[in-house]
Amino acid sequence: MDKGIFFSKGRLKIWAVVLHLTAFIIFVCGVSIIYCNENFNKGLLWMNAEKYDESPAFMKQVDSDISLLFSYANLKDVFETDGKLDINKKIFGLNMGPSNDVDFTVGSIIEYAKRHGYYIDEHYQLSVVDQSLVNQIEDTSYFVNYRTYANDSAIVEPGDAYMSMKTAITESIGLLSKYYEAYERFVLKPSNFRYRLEYGDIIYTNDRTLNIKTVYDYGRFAITSSQGMLVETNLSKVPNELSFQAEKLTDKLQKPYQVYIAVNTLYTATDVYAVENVNYLSQRRLYALGLVFVTLGIILMGISLCYLVAFCGHSENENGIRLNSLFDFIPFEVKILLLIFVVVILFAVNNFIGNRLIHIYIEKIHWNFASQMLNYVAVYLVTLPIAFSILREYKAGLLWKNSYTKVIKESFSVYMLKRSFKKKLGSNFLVMILADFVVVTLFLLTTINVKSLLGRLTIFICFIIFLIINIVIFNKTYKTAAAFDKIAEAIKQIANGDTRYRLDESEFSGGEISVVKDLNNISKGFQGAINEQVKSERLKADLITNVSHDIKTPLTSIINYVDLIKREKPENAKIQEYLDVLSLKSQHLKNLTEDLVEASKVSSGNISVELRDIDLVEMINQTNGEFEEKFSQKGLKIISILPSSSIMIRADGRHLWRVLENLYNNTFKYAAKNSRVYIDISSENNIATFVIKNISENPLNIRPDELTERFVRGDVSRTTEGSGLGLSIAKSLTILQGGKFDIIIDGDLFKVQIRFKAV
Repeated sequence: MDKGIFFSKGRLKIWAVVLHLTAFIIFVCGVSIIYCNENFNKGLLWMNAEKYDESPAFMKQVDSDISLLFSYANLKDVFETDGKLDINKKIFGLNMGPSNDVDFTVGSIIEYAKRHGYYIDEHYQLSVVDQSLVNQIEDTSYFVNYRTYANDSAIVEPGDAYMSMKTAITESIGLLSKYYEAYERFVLKPSNFRYRLEYGDIIYTNDRTLNIKTVYDYGRFAITSSQGMLVETNLSKVPNELSFQAEKLTDKLQKPYQVYIAVNTLYTATDVYAVENVNYLSQRRLYALGLVFVTLGIILMGISLCYLVAFCGHSENENGIRLNSLFDFIPFEVKILLLIFVVVILFAVNNFIGNRLIHIYIEKIHWNFASQMLNYVAVYLVTLPIAFSILREYKAGLLWKNSYTKVIKESFSVYMLKRSFKKKLGSNFLVMILADFVVVTLFLLTTINVKSLLGRLTIFICFIIFLIINIVIFNKTYKTAAAFDKIAEAIKQIANGDTRYRLDESEFSGGEISVVKDLNNISKGFQGAINEQVKSERLKADLITNVSHDIKTPLTSIINYVDLIKREKPENAKIQEYLDVLSLKSQHLKNLTEDLVEASKVSSGNISVELRDIDLVEMINQTNGEFEEKFSQKGLKIISILPSSSIMIRADGRHLWRVLENLYNNTFKYAAKNSRVYIDISSENNIATFVIKNISENPLNIRPDELTERFVRGDVSRTTEGSGLGLSIAKSLTILQGGKFDIIIDGDLFKVQIRFKAV
């Protein structure tokens, strides 16, 4: 390889590393900007609003101001006289003894509260200077003569009419603080929040020009009245309590009423709306910038990381991999332990040094985030080179070769091979249970006792190791199960008759391979035995066919000559009798030969089948007609139970006729004289069923399956002239046409059932 090319690749790698670190810094900056944004906990949905007055934050402020406005409207008459705060206004009165009614004014309440350590902070919240001063207030409960800010109808029980001084003071000062807040927000200072409350002749407003005509000139507005329940508004949603608060105020003020609420979205006044609008736009810009940084950082990190991974370790060496130093030859287990050690050291350094530097440069509310980010950055920067070293070792083919895990595995490999599958599975399961128990215990102890980032990182690493152990054990067990699935499938295929099925021995290892070899040998043995059996059956069929053919030729001559002698009409009656016997026996021998040839063809499959649609009902009617006269010779009566409509099946007409002929002939030969033969056809679930049954003349001392074997007859004495092949041929021909053939014997009842799929 040209040195210039190699040098250029080396420079590209350096630039890729620089790009990755730069992208990582951009990513960290983006995450920091997003996390430190005031709207971070609101998610990305708040970015959908194009302007502040369309945002949930604006709507929340409007709802808060509406609630504050109606609180102010309720408190005006409590604390004001002629529209101004009156410190001589009586707020509540207590009966503090016999003939000792004390009235508390606004001024006396303020003075009492100050003496006992109460004050109102900059957020208009009631606060305490010294709790010991508050504790000096007596807890004695006094009868409440009146409270100008409360409805006496709320007194339900006698106890509700009593109140301690501390409760009365904190309650009234709390309302005063709310009054102060509303008075400052809506009266003293200019506000973008405009309102007009018209209750009869009483009007509360901070904008004399606000009315039904001008309210639409403002950016956002809401209007409600006593004439309806709907709120006319162009806000993003209807204010939560506007209708309720407007109606509730009629408890003090008269109806009818009109309520106008407006917000000047030009923000001409410097108030909370103007400040939040500027802050909102600034936060949106910063959030968008943070998102751009995060996205750009992830993309550049991904590109540079893919390049470094793809070309990690490439060089001119014969194995195509260049290991940078002796560090790359260290087993990966040692590298992981070294990584954990370095991370612990870095965490300690960050805790004692980094956090102190963070406290100098970063605002206090972000100290925790900055500390965690510092630890994460340290972990990433230390993990990256070690990960690439492990990757180079893997590409060089040394990761497994140099590992201590391989040494341990090889030490146990001989022992494992000698163990049974049951012991292997049991040991793997016990190892997994032990690992799970240790990790879960460690996790619980860490969760309960350790709250530091280091402790959580330790348990995270242990959890990863736990997952790896579980995955290794699962993989081992899964491979064993998969191997036995393949073996089970092979056994199933062989059991189903596929004796040529073989397993690939190269796909198995360990103790399984011996089982596979034995199974393949069994399959080969079966195949050899079946081949021999097929060969024997073929020779037997050929022998039967040839012998039958050789017998058929002279037999035909015998039948012909017997027929010629009969035509000469010999005068001797004895000779005529002998000729009749000879004719009968030769004809029986001919039928036997023909049955033998047909049985041989059927068993060897050397017979053609032409399936067509056949009306089974019509065919049975024809067969009944054919055999009705013959059956009458033995006094047999056919009783048919046939459907009125056709039942179509797919069958070969010639073969189906032969099946029926054999069954009817069998009935004629073996049915009891002067008995009934029942014929039945039915169709259910698309299955056409033909049944013929009769009472046997002789005891049926034979199993149904034996009756369909060749040369077997129901009469053991063999007094009839049957060949013993009729039922065997009928069954074979039925199966050949796709049907099912069953024989049922119940005492002397003989029943044959044939089933075909209905068309």
